[in-house]
Amino acid sequence: MSNPLHILMVEDSESDALLLARELTRGKYQVTAERVETAEELHRALTQQTWDVVFCDFTMPRFSGKAALQIVQETDRNLPFIYVSGTIGEDVAMEAVKAGAHDYVMKNNLARLVPAVVREIREAMQRRYHERAEAERVQLLAQLKATVAEVRRLGGVLPICSECKSIRDDHGVWQEVEHYLQKNSVARFDHSLCPKCLDRIHWDAGVEDRLRD
Repeated sequence: MSNPLHILMVEDSESDALLLARELTRGKYQVTAERVETAEELHRALTQQTWDVVFCDFTMPRFSGKAALQIVQETDRNLPFIYVSGTIGEDVAMEAVKAGAHDYVMKNNLARLVPAVVREIREAMQRRYHERAEAERVQLLAQLKATVAEVRRLGGVLPICSECKSIRDDHGVWQEVEHYLQKNSVARFDHSLCPKCLDRIHWDAGVEDRLRD
């Protein structure tokens, strides 16, 4: 069964683009492809659709591979970007990888194309997973810091009415204790009676019964 693959080709040669698509089809991919030749077309394609991988020629009449790489990185740094060129030398290719490209394949050696795609898509998934995990970790730390700060604030001096026991909040509004704590903490309330109040209620009830008698 073929795997769906959405590829974006930054390529001035239509025949070379067809060769790439054919090689991927032979590698058991169901290819959906779009070819662009300019920065404007690349910007538009990146914003209109989600892609699995970007293939880019290094030397083109109206565009450059370096400029294309920068645009893709600004849009999605994790999107696999693979140079496929017949003019790029080994030294230049290594510099391109250092600059952010994920791999390079020579047009006269397309046998490397499918393995490169498999590897880079897998690694892109891993990068996105780690980024999401890191973002969740940062969010959790922020929540913990906010909770600690709130606990410290609640642990400070609270203005409380000596008569009705209402609490004055930061805005000068007096609130019942339950309402204040529910609003400013994660506490839940289970109403009951302390032994002192329970004894007092029983004593008051006993007095009232004696008075009736």
